[in-house]
Amino acid sequence: MLDYLPFLISANSLGVISLIIFLASSLILTIPVFATRGGTQIAWFGIVGFLLTVEAVILIILVVLTSQGEIFQ
Repeated sequence: MLDYLPFLISANSLGVISLIIFLASSLILTIPVFATRGGTQIAWFGIVGFLLTVEAVILIILVVLTSQGEIFQ
């Protein structure tokens, strides 16, 4: 498994892995938004939107640092 590690930590593969993580977490996190109505739904939507924005920023930074060779060399 360790022989395949450099291939799995390239910028392209990490981008695909990040996309899959983001799509799965957005699906899981939006379940409470669609399960409620009214003001509670707006509150859940704000919380989930904030969490997904933070997650996207972290994943994008990770991919950029990987492509520049800063981490996972």
